[in-house]
Amino acid sequence: MTFNVLMYHEFREQGDVDVLNPSTISVAQDYQDALPTVLFSYINNFKLQMEFLKSEGYHTLMLQEIKDFYEKGIQLPEKSVLLTFDDAFQSVHKYAYPILKELQFHAVSFVVLGWLSQEKKIFDTTVSLVMSKAELEEMKDVFEFANHTTNLHKRYSDGTTEMQRTSLQELKEDLVICGKYVNHPDIFAYPFGIFSSEDTKRLAEINIQYAFTTVPGVNTKSTPLLELHRDTVMLDCTLEEFKIIVERGTRR
Repeated sequence: MTFNVLMYHEFREQGDVDVLNPSTISVAQDYQDALPTVLFSYINNFKLQMEFLKSEGYHTLMLQEIKDFYEKGIQLPEKSVLLTFDDAFQSVHKYAYPILKELQFHAVSFVVLGWLSQEKKIFDTTVSLVMSKAELEEMKDVFEFANHTTNLHKRYSDGTTEMQRTSLQELKEDLVICGKYVNHPDIFAYPFGIFSSEDTKRLAEINIQYAFTTVPGVNTKSTPLLELHRDTVMLDCTLEEFKIIVERGTRR
């Protein structure tokens, strides 16, 4: 049995994305970065993608089902897919959440706790704004939350991340703080998808049980639990391209 994991970040209406320039992120933490526009999705495409999943009878997984699959040998429903949304951008609340709720889908938000603001800000299409805690919690009827660090979601010009540069004790303390807020403290997504074999060893030492990468492909019983695959749904992904991605996961 196999299953797919889909990864989304930001959403916009057609015409609201500057495809030539990355989008400046706006977070509560003192950190400057920009999101590549390839990680955006047009909301009309996303709606078509989700309606396809619904019409074809796909089951949107919850994280406990993933745990039960690996730990207890419980089979997943036919046509299972895990929907994941990284970084808790405000556009997820504005655009994606209503669609998921209407279709009665489940989804996962990988939360950078230190990025969440205390007060809601006005939505602005010219920046990638991370939502407030209150906005995130308004989505609890659809979303469950998992660990994406508290303050370690930073990258450097040499291709490393703050998660990799910090000591094992500091990493543990950071993930414990985020873990107290999210539903699944032992389920993690690597910042920017960057990881090495040393990182998987360190996560195992501090009792992280599952970690999601940005390496595409299906997940099977033999997939290493700290190297689970995710397929990025990129900007302007056509329905035909989307079908190819998700149908890989239905092959038994």
